[in-house]
Amino acid sequence: MDNLVELITQNAEGKDLSVLGGTVKLVVDDQTVFVTPEGDVSSSDEDADCTMTIDSETMLSIMNGETSGQAAFMTGKLKVSGDMGIALKTQAFLGN
Repeated sequence: MDNLVELITQNAEGKDLSVLGGTVKLVVDDQTVFVTPEGDVSSSDEDADCTMTIDSETMLSIMNGETSGQAAFMTGKLKVSGDMGIALKTQAFLGN
């Protein structure tokens, strides 16, 4: 996952991220991606309403549709702090 910001931006393109209802910070290995309900995606390391921490292998598996975010969370591969409701809505830009 060389450029996670670019990958998330492509996935989010044309999607209504206002459904998130707050900001999301993804921490994937040594990369950080900040996503706003307005559709802005950056590498900013700001405080977010929901922070999700995951390794790149699991992240790719979620983005490719091979596993779900819920399954990753239940097996401890995905950690969530903050608003769990927002985490459940991230499929809007993480999935295919």
